[in-house]
Amino acid sequence: MRPPDTHDPRIRSITAKYTEAVAEVARLFAEYAEWLAPFVVRTTIAEEIASLPAPFTAPHGVLLVGADAGGAICGCVGVKRHSDSAAEIKRLFVREGCRGTGLGSALFSAALDAACELGYAEALVSTIPSRMATANAMYERIGFVPTHRFEDHTHAEVDIRYLRLDLGDWCA
Repeated sequence: MRPPDTHDPRIRSITAKYTEAVAEVARLFAEYAEWLAPFVVRTTIAEEIASLPAPFTAPHGVLLVGADAGGAICGCVGVKRHSDSAAEIKRLFVREGCRGTGLGSALFSAALDAACELGYAEALVSTIPSRMATANAMYERIGFVPTHRFEDHTHAEVDIRYLRLDLGDWCA
């Protein structure tokens, strides 16, 4: 279910014209990949970093950043088109020094809000339960449920969970 107020002044969307912010997101993506390195092979992250802010751009997506109390970017999340009706939410990551502040939840709520504004009916996430316990708990609390494999991951030895949320209640 949707929290009563998901607006958080620490969160903003960025586009290619915000070159410094895009460069910071690239660093966050690299940190995210390093954080996951023991669990997955980084096959596409370099390509994703090189193409930023795509595929998280209008008219089908958005790239969001979150800042600490001093205004420094320390978290990000992207919303991209998976299909005409489904958004995929990717790369939710908050630097260690900003964890525990609610920034990750605020970023994710803003991503769901953005998916609604973009006209999507459902949101998809993929997750590694053994590495992303906090995120998994948040997804379950919001109402995400298991779904079919919707992305071709190349790490067969890693337990990847695929989840979906009908955005009807969230967007209402």
